[in-house]
Amino acid sequence: MEIEKAYFTLPEILDRWSISEADLIYLAENDKLRLSVRVFGIPLELGDYEETGNGERFRVPWEPSRFSGLLDLYAQDVFQLFRCSEAHLSDFRTPRASYATLYGEAEPIFVMIGDLLLRREERDRFEAETGFSGAETGPQLPVFSASPDYHEVRCGGHQCEQACKIDPVAG
Repeated sequence: MEIEKAYFTLPEILDRWSISEADLIYLAENDKLRLSVRVFGIPLELGDYEETGNGERFRVPWEPSRFSGLLDLYAQDVFQLFRCSEAHLSDFRTPRASYATLYGEAEPIFVMIGDLLLRREERDRFEAETGFSGAETGPQLPVFSASPDYHEVRCGGHQCEQACKIDPVAG
């Protein structure tokens, strides 16, 4: 029996998907899969970006606070992390804001490969889009599936942009 988890370690994902670590690294470095780290009580500023009349972007902070939870990494940070086995990070992705950064006198967070995690939502998104599936979740998604009227067509886990329109008169 397995417990319900909000996130998974990389070895758990490698085992579930039966892929090599090199393949997982490729997916993360190419922004096909977002990896995360768990943090506790860090000073984190959330905000949005705005542009000047000249097209220069600047940050508009709206929520400085102490944060505990998962923060997503940028693809370039994942690349550096796997290249050097460690990284010092101060900027993160978050679904709640356009940017997330450490503020004040906070030192960058020291992250090692073993700290990397995959959110349940990200795992589920990736599995739905690609057809990957773990053994405990049942059979893999079919290569091709369609609704009876062919208005919804999926191929390899992807929703097709244009589905067939069958003319009921022509048959």
